[in-house]
Amino acid sequence: MAPVNTPPAVEVATPIPAPGPPPISPVKEDAKTVPAPPAKVEKNKNQAAPKPAKPHRSGLIPAMLVVLALILAGGGVVYFASQELGKNILPPEVKATAGDPAINEANYIRIGWQKDAYKLLKDYMAATTSAEKVPFVLNGEELAPKIEDFYGGGVINDSDTPADGFSVYELTEEDRKRGLFMMIYDLPPQFDMKEFFRPLASLEVQYGVDEADLLLSTLARVGNFAMEPLRVHAFFKRTSAGLKLDWEIFAQTKYRTFQNFVELPEVGQTGVFRVFIVEDVPEKGRAVAGTRTYRIVDPANTTDTARVNVKIDSEIGRVLSLINWRDTKENHPITKTATIELKWTGESDAPELSINKFVCWEFLGLGGQETPATVSTK
Repeated sequence: MAPVNTPPAVEVATPIPAPGPPPISPVKEDAKTVPAPPAKVEKNKNQAAPKPAKPHRSGLIPAMLVVLALILAGGGVVYFASQELGKNILPPEVKATAGDPAINEANYIRIGWQKDAYKLLKDYMAATTSAEKVPFVLNGEELAPKIEDFYGGGVINDSDTPADGFSVYELTEEDRKRGLFMMIYDLPPQFDMKEFFRPLASLEVQYGVDEADLLLSTLARVGNFAMEPLRVHAFFKRTSAGLKLDWEIFAQTKYRTFQNFVELPEVGQTGVFRVFIVEDVPEKGRAVAGTRTYRIVDPANTTDTARVNVKIDSEIGRVLSLINWRDTKENHPITKTATIELKWTGESDAPELSINKFVCWEFLGLGGQETPATVSTK
């Protein structure tokens, strides 16, 4: 606060006597002026405080430079601290560097493969001819004639299974270390609009008192208007050229070739399939002495099944004994993956499905490999 200056001395004039009797012996003073006592300065509460003097404009520039330097220094400290803390917060895949192959490999088999798999699927779905699809297929050059024959040389439209519709399915770490990865496309049954206009059944039919007639059963059953579910298994195998798609499992599950083979018997026809296999009870009235019954299941469409009888003392029977559980110490079914060749035998009026060749446990080309000593019924 600025100091209060003392006011200058006030000159006091000689008073003029009022009219009346003369004054009584006034005292004369030699001094013409008498200093007045200092005036008492009272502070006004409503009076604003005096404004500080404005600094000179030339002093603002150095001050602003100092503030800017402090801000930059503080930002540098915050960035350095965040980088140091991030080393302990970021996930392993972000912290991995090109100089650490072990970490890069671990990150790839955990989540890194997913980016490559989605790109491969996108490119594969975009291909419209068998020749364009072969580069994305595992053992594509060997399978090129089979792929060409399967599609018949026409335009291939895979828009019904877009790449972004596939979801990741986590295989075991052991499988992933072997370079095996998997994705699944699962579209539930879709219903036609006709189901909303189907006739209503009577209460007697709804509560099971009466049987629905043929017309009502045909028009009122929801299943008659439902589209088949679409489930596709996409297996990938890591090769020196990157990930490749196992086309045989992809085609089998998408186009349900196993179901077509089982439901449309033709004596002499054969087909190789990747399946789940488990020992089962024989069909009622069709048990055969000296044989065991096995159920074969499509890996994606588990409602597509078939039973086969295998002689116990045959080569295939001895191989399959690994999963036998009936009349053994095992008290529960044992299911394994396998690659087998099926064949329709017998007469045309009574065809019988049989395992013509046991190729290998697991899926051929992925976990299992065919050997020269492949077991067959021949």
